[in-house]
Amino acid sequence: MQNDIQFYLARYLDLYPFLIPVGLIGLWRWDVWLTKKVTGLFYRPKKAGYKASVSVITPVYNEDPKTFTTAIESWAKNNPDEIIAVIDYTDERSIKIFKEFANKNKSAHLIVTKIPGKREALADGIKTAKGEIVALIDSDTIWDKVTLKNALAPFSDPKIGGVATRQSVLETKTIAQKLFSIRLEQRYWDDIPFLAAIGNVLVCLSGRTALYRKKALMPILDKMTNEMFMGQKVISGEDKRLTYLVEAAGWKTTYQSTSEVFTTGVQDMRTFLNQQVRWTRNSWRNDLRAISDGWVFKHLIFSLYLIDRAIQPFTLLVSPIYFLVSLVLGLWIPVIVILVWWHFSRFIKMLPHLRKHPTDVWVLPIFILFSFISAYIRLYSLFSMNMQGWITRWDKERLNRFRFLELARGHFLTFIVFGLVTSSVVLNKHFNYLVPQEQQRLLVASILQKPKDLAAIKKNNNVLGVSSFDPKSQLAQKHEFQSTDSLAGVAWQYGVSFENLLFANVQKITNWNRIKSGTIFTIPPPGLSIASAYRFNYQRIYDDFLQIGYDLSTDTIIIAGRGYQVGLNDITGSVGKEYLEEVSPKVWQLRANILLRSGTTLKLNKEELIWLRMASSKDKFVTLRGSNADVLIDGVKITSWDEKKQDYDKDYKDGRSYILVKDSARMDVNSSEIAYLGFPRPKDYPYSSYGISWRMSSGKLTNSILTGEVKNSKFHNNYFGAFTFGATGMTWRGNEFYNNVRYGLDPHDDSNGFLVENNKFYNNGTHGLIFSKRCINNTIRNNISYNNKLAGIMLHELSNDNIIEDNMLYGNNEGISLDNSSKNIIRKNRIFYNKRGFLADKKSVNNLIEKNEINENRQYGVYLYGEANENVIRGNIMAFNNVGLYIKTNGNEASDNQIDQNQVGIYILGKANKNVLDSNKITYSDSIGVYAKVFNGFPNFFSANNVLEKNAKKDLAAYALE
Repeated sequence: MQNDIQFYLARYLDLYPFLIPVGLIGLWRWDVWLTKKVTGLFYRPKKAGYKASVSVITPVYNEDPKTFTTAIESWAKNNPDEIIAVIDYTDERSIKIFKEFANKNKSAHLIVTKIPGKREALADGIKTAKGEIVALIDSDTIWDKVTLKNALAPFSDPKIGGVATRQSVLETKTIAQKLFSIRLEQRYWDDIPFLAAIGNVLVCLSGRTALYRKKALMPILDKMTNEMFMGQKVISGEDKRLTYLVEAAGWKTTYQSTSEVFTTGVQDMRTFLNQQVRWTRNSWRNDLRAISDGWVFKHLIFSLYLIDRAIQPFTLLVSPIYFLVSLVLGLWIPVIVILVWWHFSRFIKMLPHLRKHPTDVWVLPIFILFSFISAYIRLYSLFSMNMQGWITRWDKERLNRFRFLELARGHFLTFIVFGLVTSSVVLNKHFNYLVPQEQQRLLVASILQKPKDLAAIKKNNNVLGVSSFDPKSQLAQKHEFQSTDSLAGVAWQYGVSFENLLFANVQKITNWNRIKSGTIFTIPPPGLSIASAYRFNYQRIYDDFLQIGYDLSTDTIIIAGRGYQVGLNDITGSVGKEYLEEVSPKVWQLRANILLRSGTTLKLNKEELIWLRMASSKDKFVTLRGSNADVLIDGVKITSWDEKKQDYDKDYKDGRSYILVKDSARMDVNSSEIAYLGFPRPKDYPYSSYGISWRMSSGKLTNSILTGEVKNSKFHNNYFGAFTFGATGMTWRGNEFYNNVRYGLDPHDDSNGFLVENNKFYNNGTHGLIFSKRCINNTIRNNISYNNKLAGIMLHELSNDNIIEDNMLYGNNEGISLDNSSKNIIRKNRIFYNKRGFLADKKSVNNLIEKNEINENRQYGVYLYGEANENVIRGNIMAFNNVGLYIKTNGNEASDNQIDQNQVGIYILGKANKNVLDSNKITYSDSIGVYAKVFNGFPNFFSANNVLEKNAKKDLAAYALE
């Protein structure tokens, strides 16, 4: 449900190009409204208490008797100094009612006039008035008990010339009264408080009740009664005219919200609409005159307010026209959104009315329609603003008859404006929507072609047989030789040839008939063939002697004697504690290098030690090296140690202790900790000094096997966590590699047949795990690699035919990265929260990326660039990435993937071509489902089997590069 809402919202926010104008207009109108509303919140009414003499003046003609009676009685309850009624001589009924009222109220004063016109009637009343303040009131306006008391408050400021009151409809029985009430409540909710808060001028002190200083009115009465506009005498709109005349004279006007009056409002829609036309004409005349006179520009905000009001009806036309055009074009998202927006925005503007009349919410659709009718009324009134009349002061016989042509002219000009706006929208639609849409359709069809023979295009036979080896068949094993064993028997037991078993362990054998019990044999993988580099005598009469000595010139303890196993006590017993000392129970300090010669084995196990500290400081460091020799580490911690500082050697830049075995060697590490070792190898340095290393010498790969088993151990704070070069069939299981300067684990050149499983790689300076240069047939599974500065797992430079499966990779720069490596299987991995999920570049070809979960990576889920061609991306889940699948290369196949809620589902860029997209489900993209931005003449294939649903902006989009 949430995704659906986001989809529909995004489709609206995307805005087809031709909808941008209506969006900008909407933003402008609501920005203006919000500015007014927020500013109006700072308005505060004045506190009551100011007193002055008040004369109430009302012009009357043919008023409803009941309403008139109620009105004058409500005024009297406010105790004004006098109530003056100026009544047309023909209105005998109103004259009678007021005389009866005057008999009971000595402050009442009747003026019967034969001069037609509301302006003249008001002028007569003002001239007669004795009060300092005059209250000009329509004869159907009813006050509450404190209207006058509160209305007088602002006059405490001697510069105030006029005060507006708050106005409401007394009863809202008919639709006309409800619409009128909505208008009034809205006006006194935003416009009037805004103007009162921002300055000292209002747009109109409404004739229903407006209070003025008499001395402010007397100099301008002639301008009110004798106003001419376009050669005709003006007979209506006296309230707005008086307001502007007072303000132009330099008086301030304000609003008193606590002074409320009520009006009945007309009941039928026809009269209400005619009333709206008349009031709007009055508004146009007075606003245009005020702008023309120039006095409003002394009040910057007010002048901008008037200009905005003048433009508003033209912009109000745009929304319904865009709605109709969208309806015709079948653009249902804009249609629905515009409808929803109309209801929401008008509901907001109805809120003041709904607070008083909550059951009137059903009027909302009518109010929406009326708001657009108002746009027509405002334009029609502009073009017919010199037609005027006062429906309560003049009857039809006393008005000049309006000519049909004058009415027709206003409607005709209004229709012309409608036509111009509609034409602009239609032209905009054509050039900014229909034409681009057609161009886009043709471009998509050209760049993302429908394949004629999908099976022939997508078949990638090179990938189908990729990496089909059995991981166990690649592993080297170990066998502890027993007295009852024979070479032939052991070879038969493990299914390897006698020669391969012999050549793999020849360095430990002096006579194959007298192999010492307990000797650890390396069992080569069944498919490995080892050629002998030397001629050996396998039946020597005498065994080698065990020799342990110290060489002063190289500061090295040298251990020799094929077939012998030694421990630290054996070494100390021969060379003394000066070079190797047990400094506390099972804690040993090594102060000289150890060199293991061919066929020897050093056993470092928990029965003899728990911590081997290798001397390492800025002045000196020692090493442990073996050539064609074995090192067996079990339950031991091995670190560098600075005896002066009594701390690890943490500065690798000046050299640091390390461990290295070479060539036909075996090094096992079990339940141990290897830390604070190694440094970058200088160019002229002969050994791999990275920390703990297995290194094959040049030219010996075919006649030696270098291997080991590493389990349940920790490698941290080394230069490299662990390093191999030319090793075969190693097992790495249950280890942790963390906080190393560069790599966690780095199997380098020709390190093949590894099983790397159930390990953790984290917080390493570059890659967590990297296989680099011709590393083949390795299995990497069930590992966790996170928060490494580069890749979680990387295959580099012709590292082909490997399997990476069931790993969890997060928080890295790349989850998995292939660099010029091919025919690998990447499957069932969870890759998330990386910068990029999966990356392949250079000539990484014919790889299978299958059934992975690649989610929430900051840039790309899967990224193919360089010459990473002809890969298969199949059956993956790619969700919440910026781009699910990003292709810059050729001939790749993406099929049966679920690509969901990415910014862009699939992005094809540049000269990428002949890529096949088939049977993918691409949904809820924040922007585009499939986007192809390629050069002309570089087609890709998009089958009908793909499913694209609810992608926010577009399902398919294309852009032609040049």
